[in-house]
Amino acid sequence: MKNYVRSFLRLLSVLVLTLTLRTVSAQSMSPSGSFGFLINASYSDLSNNNGFVVLGVLNFGGAGSVTGSYTVELGSSPTQTSQPITGTFTGTYSGNPDGTGTLTTTADNGTVFKFATVITDGGQGLQLLGTSCSNCDIGGTTIISGVARAAYTGAPNGSYGFQFTYSPLPAASVGVASFDGAGNVALSLTFVGISGTVGQPNLFIGTQTGTYSSNPDGTGTITLTAANGNTQTYVFVITDGGSGALLLQTSRLGNGVQFGTARLQ
Repeated sequence: MKNYVRSFLRLLSVLVLTLTLRTVSAQSMSPSGSFGFLINASYSDLSNNNGFVVLGVLNFGGAGSVTGSYTVELGSSPTQTSQPITGTFTGTYSGNPDGTGTLTTTADNGTVFKFATVITDGGQGLQLLGTSCSNCDIGGTTIISGVARAAYTGAPNGSYGFQFTYSPLPAASVGVASFDGAGNVALSLTFVGISGTVGQPNLFIGTQTGTYSSNPDGTGTITLTAANGNTQTYVFVITDGGSGALLLQTSRLGNGVQFGTARLQ
């Protein structure tokens, strides 16, 4: 009888441990804390669209609640000057044991976004795919997608390798942004853009300098002096314990919206 009781207790302990691990695993697949996010639009009709990108912070609270802030950048056009639109949103989130889920946000202007989500990197990342959007005046048949990374409540410090793309233009740039910890930043970059239907693309290699400022939630701004003397401004969110960043250019001159990611070297 004693052996039977011991065996039963041992089996019961194993079952309890298994259920506990499964519960912890399921809970670990729900996002918590703050995430920097970056989403952009892809278009089936490029003729009437000049880019749409959103950068911001998602704050996941208890019981599936979400709050956050955002900066929207619409590409300039012959009838519209590019300028950022900032605001806040609230929402809800639900998750499944396999890490998939849904996210619904309602902005302060009434726009409602719905996303399908997948958690990655042990809860440090999210993949986002827009499934519907109400009150979206971005034209044409549009798909919205992007990523989110665990936010870092600190300032950038050190050298970051970055890559920018230009929605919806076929152009990109890579380079290094060095932050000195005292509000100064220096860039070296290589830009490639189209030069027509044939031949090699346009290539620009250069440097820029400027200043930056940070907020307690990991967001911040960068102001640069371009080679032609124009001022360029960016907003960013620092992520991944300070080793990453999401960036968006605001009030961009010319067509398209510039946005991208950076990683600490």
